[in-house]
This record gives sequence, C-alpha cells and structure tokens, in this order.
Amino acid sequence: MTTHPNACTCCADMLPPGFDRRGFLRLAGLGAAGLALAPRRARAEPPPYKALLLSCVDPRTQAPVADWMNQPAAASHRGSLQGQYSQFTIAGAAVGVIAPAFPKAWSETFWENFSASVQLHRIENLIVVDHANCGALRLAYGEDVYKNPKLELEAHRADVAALQRELSIRHPDAGFQAWFLGRDGAGRFTAWQNLIAGPVIG
Repeated sequence: MTTHPNACTCCADMLPPGFDRRGFLRLAGLGAAGLALAPRRARAEPPPYKALLLSCVDPRTQAPVADWMNQPAAASHRGSLQGQYSQFTIAGAAVGVIAPAFPKAWSETFWENFSASVQLHRIENLIVVDHANCGALRLAYGEDVYKNPKLELEAHRADVAALQRELSIRHPDAGFQAWFLGRDGAGRFTAWQNLIAGPVIG
C-alpha cells in the first residue's frame, strides 16, 4: 500500500490492498455529494387543527371549559374538539389581552403565541371564553363593575369585541367566536352565553 509520508497510519490495515488515503478521501467526498443531491423525503403536513382557545387562569373554570370543549356545543362546535385545539390561558382571558390595566407584554405574548399556533398547527379559529366573577376584571375595571352583573357583562362584551377587531387585522381569515361562562344559583359555572357568534366548527 502506498501512503503519504505525513499520512496517518493508524487505520492503514483497515483499507483494501492498493487503496491509498487520498483515494479513500475522494470516495468519501463523492459519497457525501451524492447524499446531498439525493431527493429529500417529503414530510407529511399535519392536518389543520380546529382552534386556539383563549381562557382564564381561574381554577374554578378549568374543568367546565374543558368539558365544554370536549363535547358538542350548540353554536360553537359540532363534535368534540379534544386533541384538536391549542390553548392560551391568561388572567381574564380577553380582559387580560385587552384591558389597559395590564402590561402591554401580555397582549404581545398572546398574539405571538397565536401566530405561532397558526404556523405550527394551522389553526383556523379563535374561541374566547370569559367568565363571571372574574378577579382579573375587578383588577382591570374596579369593584363597581365587578359587583354589578350588567356592567360586568358589558365590560366582557367590549373586550371580546376589541379582540375580534384586532384579530381581523392580524389574521383576517381566522374565524372568531366569544363566550361568557356564568354561574348558576349554586355558584357553579354551568351557564354558557354567546357574546359574539362565529362560524360553527365542524
């Protein structure tokens, strides 16, 4: 075997007879070039997911909202959305994104996450769920609004409407619907009210 005076001889015994180091390197280079030119395997695109859910951090609402999302709901979705939606949870839901009392970064973070979910999950709708007796609403608009059911609902309506307007600018093709989760006489979160109707999700 012919070797260059400065060539490494540690692997010389592993090469075929008459095969020098330069020949080996040339062959390796051709192999790498061939791999680079080979057609890449097409990646299967995941199917589009149905929606992003914007909801509140209030522990009392987690189970009712999840149950509602995971079964058919009139005027919202025809079947269960379990495994078909991403979720962004923030104090106040729409209130947390819109109300000027909260840091602007809250709104920016929500919209950045929404855009990321559009890119990653190809979501087509935004579902917003605000709720009654929301502490974030009290922080944003004061005790008088918080304790007055009429003013409370008006504040939620105004904030989801503002959110819809912002969505129409940022993502004009996205569907939008907004809901208010109220309490029954026993204080349980069971009363669903549509604040802004949108396309029913199939």
